[in-house]
Amino acid sequence: MRIICLLFTLMFQTVCATQCCEKNSTQGRSNNAPWYPSIAAFEHYNSGRSHVFPKAKFGGDFRGDNNVAILTSTSSYPSGYNMAYLDANNIFIYGGGYGDVAGSIGAYVAKINPLSLQPQWYNQLINTNLNGEWDYPGSMAILKDGFIYVVYGYRLAKIDPQTGQTLQILTLPTGGGAPQNTAYNGFNATEDGTLIMKSLYRQAGCFIQGPDALLECPDPTDVPPSILVSVNPKTLSVIDSITLPAPVAARPTIAKHKNRSYVYLVEANTLIRYEVKKGMFLLDQTWKPGTVTLSGQTTPTSFVIMGDWVVGQTNTLPSATALSVIAINQSDASLQFSIQPFLDDPIPPLVAQAFSTAAAGGTAAISWAPASVSADQDNHLIYATDSLPGKIAALRLSKRGLKVFWKANQTTTEFTALIGPKNKRVLVGTDIPRPQIPGNNANDYAVWRNANTGDEIARSPLLPAMTQGTMIQPYYFGDMFYEGQLGELIKLKPF
Repeated sequence: MRIICLLFTLMFQTVCATQCCEKNSTQGRSNNAPWYPSIAAFEHYNSGRSHVFPKAKFGGDFRGDNNVAILTSTSSYPSGYNMAYLDANNIFIYGGGYGDVAGSIGAYVAKINPLSLQPQWYNQLINTNLNGEWDYPGSMAILKDGFIYVVYGYRLAKIDPQTGQTLQILTLPTGGGAPQNTAYNGFNATEDGTLIMKSLYRQAGCFIQGPDALLECPDPTDVPPSILVSVNPKTLSVIDSITLPAPVAARPTIAKHKNRSYVYLVEANTLIRYEVKKGMFLLDQTWKPGTVTLSGQTTPTSFVIMGDWVVGQTNTLPSATALSVIAINQSDASLQFSIQPFLDDPIPPLVAQAFSTAAAGGTAAISWAPASVSADQDNHLIYATDSLPGKIAALRLSKRGLKVFWKANQTTTEFTALIGPKNKRVLVGTDIPRPQIPGNNANDYAVWRNANTGDEIARSPLLPAMTQGTMIQPYYFGDMFYEGQLGELIKLKPF
């Protein structure tokens, strides 16, 4: 495959994008309640966190032999986390939530010129260097009302997308934690637009910033139970607030199943769900999956909705036991499938050495999967990753269970995105070059694969490391955005 790195000139990009925007300014409109009808208004496209962006397209030749051109912004967007769009001309970035990364001083939102990648407005919502609060990634999304909503720390803001003005800020409950140690790591929403979010905490007396606090505080488990909150976006007021049975790290997933709205939450070794009625929470006592992890595995990441199933993978923290991919039926939680797709895959020697004491009790880790799976209901395929063996796999879900469909070498700590129509779906993700160590890598590649076969069809030039735990963002015209953790915003154009 030929790889050519081209720095777009502004003149070329202006001519191309102007012509395309005039023709395709409404491209990507779809019914994805309650999110704004664009290619990407929510971080994982839909409330079920499928990572399937059905209106985004692959810009190159599906058969392969593609080049990838890049345009890099001269402005800095530290630890960019996710992007959202009204249309191809109105695009926004949220970031600043990785307080353990140089240059990140707290949450911001910016409107970006899609041609030059320069800010049209920039709203620094908070400066954690000055107030000492925990700087941990939240998220941004655009509801069907057209307003930007941003959660950061223990606050939720509504922002005017045209001016960048903060219209309203809601202070969220912090439960048993001090405000300066509380963060709401993202949010979700039911079909009627009710916002759902939950808290997590940094240990009291610990001043470590960013996600590092969850690993490096003296006892990261010494935190209070999480708070689950529902919010009316019109009034930006709390509807309901409950204390969960335990701390919950993974972000909430929402499904409409049999005319009921459910929010799924991951506890240490199981899942729970609450029915949401007019913003009020009711624990579903009838849906009890039991323990879903194997001995030695660490807690799962967020589960993903796939038709009648919720699917996910374990080992959000390094583990001495190979991860499992799990499918649980939404109607009957006792109906479950599980598979260990990377059980016999070797760990590269340098990675094994770096993680030789990373698992519980200082033992050697063989598995680490900080990102959730992607789920393609149209093709009955689940895409799982494990950064220690450096593998990615497609698993087919059927009535008989889970089966490995294909597997390839690719080392990532980020979410994957699925773009394109059902019969030409493309899987996009990062790939850490060897011998760099996952979690401490300085670089990544962006890789496009035929989602049905696993064949690589495009690869970017070597890029600066992406913000960990994020996603290469689908954009219009076959382009994608890549957010470097040190502030690089890069537009990728396969052709």
